[in-house]
Amino acid sequence: MKHVDKLLFILALAVLVTAIIRFGVNRDPAPRTKTPAIVFTQWWEDYIEKEPLQDLVKEFQDTHGRINVILNRISYEDLYRELLGAEGEKTVPGDLFTLDVLWAPELMKRETMDFAWANSVGPQSPDTPIVSFINVLFYNVEILKEAGFSRPPKSRSEFINMARAVSGALGWALGSSRGIYDDVFPWIWAAGAELVKDGKPALNSRAVVESLSFLASLENNGFIAPGGFSAGAEKKLADFISGRTAFMIAPSRDIEFVRKHMGEQAFGVTDVPAPDNYAGKTFYAAAGWTLGINPASSHREEARLFAEFIAGKAQALSEIVMSGNRVQDPFHSKVWDIGMAGESARDFTGLPWEKLEEVFNEELSILFAGQASPAETASAIQKRWEAVISSYGSN
Repeated sequence: MKHVDKLLFILALAVLVTAIIRFGVNRDPAPRTKTPAIVFTQWWEDYIEKEPLQDLVKEFQDTHGRINVILNRISYEDLYRELLGAEGEKTVPGDLFTLDVLWAPELMKRETMDFAWANSVGPQSPDTPIVSFINVLFYNVEILKEAGFSRPPKSRSEFINMARAVSGALGWALGSSRGIYDDVFPWIWAAGAELVKDGKPALNSRAVVESLSFLASLENNGFIAPGGFSAGAEKKLADFISGRTAFMIAPSRDIEFVRKHMGEQAFGVTDVPAPDNYAGKTFYAAAGWTLGINPASSHREEARLFAEFIAGKAQALSEIVMSGNRVQDPFHSKVWDIGMAGESARDFTGLPWEKLEEVFNEELSILFAGQASPAETASAIQKRWEAVISSYGSN
């Protein structure tokens, strides 16, 4: 019996060792779930230092341990062309995208994006961006000082006088996807004019016609930097930073980028000059950042969680871009004052702004070529905008 017991013990031990070798002592009872990685495709690295953006990603990953976030940088212009260009197969990778709120109507119409804003994801339009910036007039302090001016222009006539005293005065970027919105419409809105009222074009107003006349005078007198009409946004920034232009209109998000390259004392920001003796309400262009989730993503839930996290960091993102807060940063404080004194223009909410810009750009070219008067230009845009909006609403 003792011999048999020993034999059975050795046999059992052999079976146990074989099992350990085959299956492993620490084998989990069930396979582990793979850690999902979401791709965050964004242009924010052009306006935010990469380290703070990585810090936000790390903070999210620390509280959502099983979700990894991969930052994928793409330029604003390239992402615009990828998402809103000609129909066809898109190749840009991404589970979550940074978006300009102006892109929302067309993306919603194409049903190619789920929007993330205010801690929610759904079909509604992101009227409240995660981060927003108003457009302001940047001016070169040294150039104006050398021309005998101690402060920026407060009216159109003062702007004309300063433009006459400096060469290549105003940098434009009409060749960019926001060119008309950033460079032309602000002059009209500063006159208190609305381009669209109750969803209908309103170009045939005295304020719009006078604004078109003012813009034509800038062009005719050579106050717009050479090549400005076809320049992109990057060239406009480069021309201003290098001193080739004395002024530019740009979103306040560009302040930190300009400050990094020019220093604190070399430039300032102010509101876009209004018509002489105008004391009414002014509007200002606003740029907004929001987020969109790729409906085809296999990690939509994880992307939604990260979008909600970013939405909750809206104030922090604004301060990162402005490099400070309203009290501590003089630029941020000035932008705040401009915003409080005016009202955000919402002319294109829910409308195909890119097509309306294209029409405006074409008619503005005719005006600048001297082939139409400001009143004729306003009427032509009015008629064509009516057709665009009518067609858009019927589709």
